[in-house]
Amino acid sequence: MSKRRRDRSDSDLPPKRIRTVDLRSVDRLSGLSNELLLHILSFLSVSSLNICQRLSHRFHALGGDSELWKRQYYSQWVQPRARRLANSKRTTLPARADYSPRVANWFDHGHLEHEGNWKRQYRLRHNWSRGLCRVTEVEFPEPPCPPTLVRFCAGIVFTVDSACGLRAWTANDPASCLASVSLSTRPNSPVNPTALAVSQSYGNIVISVGTENGHLSLFLLDPQTSKLALQSSYAACNGAITAMAMSTSYLLVVSQYTNLILYDMHHGSHQKWQYSGAATPRQLASLKADNILAPMTLSLRVSQSDIIATVVYSFFHIGCGWSIGIQELRLNKDGQQLDSRLATTVDSQYGVRPSRGSQPSKRHSAEPGQSQSTPGAPFILHQQPPTSLSYSHPYLLTSHADNTLTMYLVVSTADDLFVQGGRRLWGHTSSVSAVQVTKRGKAVSVSSRGDEIRIWELETAISSLGTRKAPKEEHGIQLSAGSKHEPAPALPRTLSESLNSKSQETSPLSIMQDCVGFDEERVLLLREKGVGTQLLECYDFT
Repeated sequence: MSKRRRDRSDSDLPPKRIRTVDLRSVDRLSGLSNELLLHILSFLSVSSLNICQRLSHRFHALGGDSELWKRQYYSQWVQPRARRLANSKRTTLPARADYSPRVANWFDHGHLEHEGNWKRQYRLRHNWSRGLCRVTEVEFPEPPCPPTLVRFCAGIVFTVDSACGLRAWTANDPASCLASVSLSTRPNSPVNPTALAVSQSYGNIVISVGTENGHLSLFLLDPQTSKLALQSSYAACNGAITAMAMSTSYLLVVSQYTNLILYDMHHGSHQKWQYSGAATPRQLASLKADNILAPMTLSLRVSQSDIIATVVYSFFHIGCGWSIGIQELRLNKDGQQLDSRLATTVDSQYGVRPSRGSQPSKRHSAEPGQSQSTPGAPFILHQQPPTSLSYSHPYLLTSHADNTLTMYLVVSTADDLFVQGGRRLWGHTSSVSAVQVTKRGKAVSVSSRGDEIRIWELETAISSLGTRKAPKEEHGIQLSAGSKHEPAPALPRTLSESLNSKSQETSPLSIMQDCVGFDEERVLLLREKGVGTQLLECYDFT
């Protein structure tokens, strides 16, 4: 068959397209080694790293590399803090601190030296800075009188009451009791606890329970075996024990009749406690105060050579209203008193330089950068006593019924004790009933109705102490719960975790009972809801 002749119209057809390779579609990354890809990813932002983890299984693993997030954590949280402290002239840190892979070289981050998941740490710190968390509620049925006392230590919640005694619950699973022990050695003889203190010691957790009749009981919990045992019980003082503070092997107790007693729980031995039993703690010192008004708080710091016991209390001053007094006692390891010093917040409330040593304070000399005020007119005036106090050296924080908090910085040296500056913190829309602060400057405050919880970074407000300059985070950060659960009806003498969801609004009958405490991951609050019901709320930032 002959070949068809080309028609004339065929010449009008467009020429064939020449295929070219699109250089933009060439995969140039898959052939690179993981080391090169990690170096490239180190220049990306946090949002870009999260997007890269969605591309493939390989990029999901590379984008979650702990070293990448370690650098992100350093640039976001560690370096700005070091620069801020260097500029405030409160430390010798250089203003431009370079990144170091050794966490031990980071300022005040030694507790994260063995951290292996830095993305989790970054997310945790991010949630704290935004107030993002999820909430779980557990219910105490038929709360006894006096009410339940709660403390939080090493991820374990400790509760004590006259009906169920001392119990331990894991914060991750509050539905099951980890361990329990009765307070009373005789049946039908209830013991009313009035104070509770918890501390870690040599790998174990030591629990001290003070009672209404002045007895003191020491318990020991082994986290490995979940065994809770009574170590000793004895009559500590006359009257109810109202406050306690514990640090390593020392215990500070205040009774109802203002007796201050310091105990050595290890009798000078630094060996790990055993369940075979421990002798009665030895009394190191005993003092009596003439007049201490509630609220008050205790602090106990132990160094290699001495023990520093601090009592913080409120009193009324005729010029500036309610003020705070700080009594600091220095003792050696044998209980001999080395020094006793007293400081107040009166000068700070007037906005003047604190008196140091024998130098008298001058009401007319204001802090640098502060406008001169009328002599005798305080710029921090409280007509009502504080609702709560919290002291963790060097931070002193008080809450008030006028919806505010007041922050002070306590300076304690070998030669002097004084309170520097004073700063009102705003943000709450109702009376503040409870506050807690840590030595790193992180604080939590709770309103009297329990429906408003704020977290604070007090370190950012140090530069504005004693001046009228407002700090950057003057209003704090209000917690925003991602999900909140309502507790199901609880069985007698048990805790039940909530299963049904509800709105974030708190019942109008809710009254804040106490700010239990918090750590790097959670905040725990104990409050009353309605009549005959107590709720323990766990705010988880992980």
